[in-house]
Amino acid sequence: MDKKVYFDVGANDGSAGLEFAGNPEWVVYAFEPTPELAETIRQRTAGFDNYHLIEKAVSDWPGRAIFNVAGQGDWGTSSLLAFADNIEETWAGRTDFAVTQQIEVEVIRLEDFCRKNGIDRIDHLHSDVQGLDMEVLLGLGEMIANVRGGDLECSRSHDVALYKGERFVFEDVALLLYQSGFVIDAIKANDDHGQLCGPTSRLRDANELSIWYRRP
Repeated sequence: MDKKVYFDVGANDGSAGLEFAGNPEWVVYAFEPTPELAETIRQRTAGFDNYHLIEKAVSDWPGRAIFNVAGQGDWGTSSLLAFADNIEETWAGRTDFAVTQQIEVEVIRLEDFCRKNGIDRIDHLHSDVQGLDMEVLLGLGEMIANVRGGDLECSRSHDVALYKGERFVFEDVALLLYQSGFVIDAIKANDDHGQLCGPTSRLRDANELSIWYRRP
């Protein structure tokens, strides 16, 4: 029986993919361009022959680009994009939103990667690439028809976007998922930094949302 395929795009320390790598029925492809995080992943996944680390960034175009490393906290806000000018207002209190170094990385499209590696389907696509999750989907090209489900993050609206140059926000992502034949299973608020402030789980009060989607 063919193994199920899990893509972890923006793998950070590898935790998301490791949950699946522990099951021999799955094979994991993890994409993480930050050298320090890639080293952490190599150490954590030693001995897993079904876990494959690709030290590259993912978007909807191939080439090379400057990657902004935010080496504070869990290093989870590093991005190909620069932080927005108004983050001190929209994300008050987040002192970890600062670039500590810039590195040059290779950028790939998932459609190209799948063709090169003989991957004909993705059973779950986990994407957390900080402002560019829609581009990850667009980079699938026709391969998006062979994605069975996944989850991603996006800004609620342009005025609260974490990064400069975020082209797509929630309404754009939801439309692409619908047009691609997916149904949205769940939407979760990732923060309470929105317009009304204060602890809340209401989507309209969040700057960033997580979306889970699948084939009907």
